Amino acid sequence: MVKVVKKERENASSLIRRFSQKVKESGILYEVRRKRYFHEKKSRRQKKDAALWRTKIRNLRRRLLKLGEIQKGQKIDSERIRKELRD
Repeated sequence: MVKVVKKERENASSLIRRFSQKVKESGILYEVRRKRYFHEKKSRRQKKDAALWRTKIRNLRRRLLKLGEIQKGQKIDSERIRKELRD
């Protein structure tokens, strides 16, 4: 944690400038910005599950297109997906 104490006869702007410099030197800001958008990698099981789900959706879309129940480029609503894949 960075701590700055006001010196005698020091104005607020120079205090803020000193604080900013200390933060830069400590590397805290660099670490926070680096870790900001970090996402943990998916496990092998999660990757397999996601691939299976995509395959099921793709097959469902192809079947519905063949039956003429949806048009090309049309999205399938989530209720329909749940109903079709549950059966």
